[in-house]
Amino acid sequence: MISIIIPTKDRVENLKKVLKTLNDNTLRPKQVEVVFYVDNDDVNTIDFIKSGEINTHLDKIPGTAIVNKDKPKLADMYNRAFNKCNGDIIMYSADDVHFKTKNWDILVEEEFNRYSDKVCLVFGADGMQPNGTLATHGFLSRRAIEHLGYVHPIGMGYNYSDNWLTYVYRTLGRLCYTPVYFEHCHWGAGKAEYDETYKTGSDAPHDDSIDLWQNSTNDRNNDVDKLKQILSPGPIGNSNKENIKTIYNLITD
Repeated sequence: MISIIIPTKDRVENLKKVLKTLNDNTLRPKQVEVVFYVDNDDVNTIDFIKSGEINTHLDKIPGTAIVNKDKPKLADMYNRAFNKCNGDIIMYSADDVHFKTKNWDILVEEEFNRYSDKVCLVFGADGMQPNGTLATHGFLSRRAIEHLGYVHPIGMGYNYSDNWLTYVYRTLGRLCYTPVYFEHCHWGAGKAEYDETYKTGSDAPHDDSIDLWQNSTNDRNNDVDKLKQILSPGPIGNSNKENIKTIYNLITD
């Protein structure tokens, strides 16, 4: 199963659009789940969930939500939400990321199948960063997350978690760019209105995150060394036959 973590704040209409793209382009919806992380003062989103309206938009995809009791940093949201995830593959996503590639789920799954140890960071194009450079929204294995102790580096706010993860997995030789498009419908790309969530979230001052990133080289290299402990020579995994038939539109026995 693939678990998609989506922290969200006052963006019900965004969530509807995200879930539509997810339903339109997921081949195996029952093998995907969404875990939402919601602020406890976000009345509109909480009503959207509690009323059951969200289930219409989730359709066949299972979903659950965590309502926080404090104001954690973004990394804490992902790390807490991980505790509710059932999947062996975890995506750190957002409420402005659209799933644009048909059958994206098996393409991602097959990238992990290349590695018997399942230790890699899989990501695709987002329409903002140069392709293959920064894993803005990516997929990690449960095994790697549990070994390191985080989805996003502990203590990180908005920004730089993606830089951290990209550094770790690129240094490890397991940064895997794959031909999937997860469109980041960000206001900076002219794809969204500049709302209060951007203003108080990703665009607010985050000196603590900057300091953590700039002074974390040793910590990041330690994370690389930790992951090396569980690596197998790769890629030596086994592809899923049904996935390959679907990806390449093959008719075989």
